[in-house]
Amino acid sequence: MYLVTFRLAPGEYDEEFHELNDAIQAAAEDTEGYLGKRTWHASESEEVLVVYYWESLDALESFGAVSEHKRAKQRWTEWYDAYEVTVTEVVEAYGSGFGDDADPPA
Repeated sequence: MYLVTFRLAPGEYDEEFHELNDAIQAAAEDTEGYLGKRTWHASESEEVLVVYYWESLDALESFGAVSEHKRAKQRWTEWYDAYEVTVTEVVEAYGSGFGDDADPPA
């Protein structure tokens, strides 16, 4: 499994941002190998952390080729004050007690 962590400092969102963001999420969900996502909001700032779960690098690369995703990457300065992306391979994951909130999200 691979995690893509998208850390962002939000800027001003407009209607076009929301339409594009919805299209990107739909494209991710339609990509074979997409396992889900989790979102956290920092309590001490406006920073947001979104973690996307992918079955393989091939699945992630397929999503990366989606035209809406490419367009959003080119226009990030319109909507974010800052961003950072980290791609991580999960070697092992375990735990207990989260039930329906266990990762990867269902």
